Amino acid sequence: MAFAATPVTEVDSHRQTVSTNGLQYSYLQYGAPDAPPVVLLHGVWSTGAVWHDISMALAEMHQVRVVDFRGRSQTDWSPNGDYSTEACVADVLGLYEAWGLQSATLVGHSMGGGIATALAAEHPERVDSLVVIDAGPVMRSGSAVEFERQLVSLSQDFPSMAAARAWQRQALPNISEDAVERRLDARLVERDGRVVWREDSRIRTSRLLTVRPSEDEMWKRFLSVKAPTLFVLGGNSQLVTEEAEKRLTTEMVDARSVRIVNAGHNVFEDNHDDTIAAIGAFLGGSQQ
Repeated sequence: MAFAATPVTEVDSHRQTVSTNGLQYSYLQYGAPDAPPVVLLHGVWSTGAVWHDISMALAEMHQVRVVDFRGRSQTDWSPNGDYSTEACVADVLGLYEAWGLQSATLVGHSMGGGIATALAAEHPERVDSLVVIDAGPVMRSGSAVEFERQLVSLSQDFPSMAAARAWQRQALPNISEDAVERRLDARLVERDGRVVWREDSRIRTSRLLTVRPSEDEMWKRFLSVKAPTLFVLGGNSQLVTEEAEKRLTTEMVDARSVRIVNAGHNVFEDNHDDTIAAIGAFLGGSQQ
């Protein structure tokens, strides 16, 4: 069932599937196949469709692949309900093999940033450079409470697409109408007269999403990354505190940061132009 015509058709024209780790994985592909590879990893309450505008911009000079993680959009659900960071890292490595990639630039938002960082720390030879969008080893005070609030809001379904659309606009008031429609089409489906989430409900009940490694373990992971790294942080977010930002950019081997104005946690949807300018400048320099 399609909920919007133009943006959804445009996204679906890039959709591919591949099998890895026993799952049929859905992904989006943009750009020339012989260009430098970039892999985009979405956040926990998201899908690859949210990256469309960023993907189109990056595809001018890169081969771009955009993952729909297990249990989301049109990718298979985990048979045993495993949605851990470790499982997702293994999936990305499996996708590398299926795509014939030895290494790539990883761009990850929120949960995707944590997965990208874990992969870069554990498999440095597979990551050419790293872009982490509004994620870090520690979260500001109160972030866990906000995370739990989002879990509660995601337990609902909707009587109509109009109701779902109103909810999405209230949840993310700064994103474009096209971005709203892409999110809804990728994440919702009509079933038994209701509009319900496509994703596996076990994602919302998994304790692995709310129980993170210790702060010391998370810092060790981030500080062990050797790849050139850019932290793209929402100017209005503060999910990553200024103190954490300073430590990351001074103690990591090669890391820098940028705060994007007029942007919250969903940085690249709130302010697409400044985000792509920052990522483009970083990739141009890191690949010289």
